[in-house]
Amino acid sequence: MNLTITDEALDYMKSRLDGATNYLLAADDGSNDYSIGKGGACSVGDSFQVVGVNEVKPEYNVKLENNQGINFYTSDNDKKFFGEGLKIDFKNNFLNLKDNSEILDGQMISNNQVK
Repeated sequence: MNLTITDEALDYMKSRLDGATNYLLAADDGSNDYSIGKGGACSVGDSFQVVGVNEVKPEYNVKLENNQGINFYTSDNDKKFFGEGLKIDFKNNFLNLKDNSEILDGQMISNNQVK
């Protein structure tokens, strides 16, 4: 699976996720250990986050090849929400996630889990 990350998005992620050596693209809907959102049936696949980590948990085994050459992963559970042309950009002071068909999350959060 391929991911395009704009330079502006990468700069923002590095400033917010200081010390991270790996990044995760994960749902923020209550479905995983990193989720900050409350979740519920109507929020599944509605919100996403970039999580900064040093150790990648086994469930995040899907490598996202990207134009920036950084270590980026997602899970099998989350990848079902992503289509072709997956892209992270930085607009209006927020990370946004989109693919060729739609904007998936226009206000994606960053979550620093580096300990």
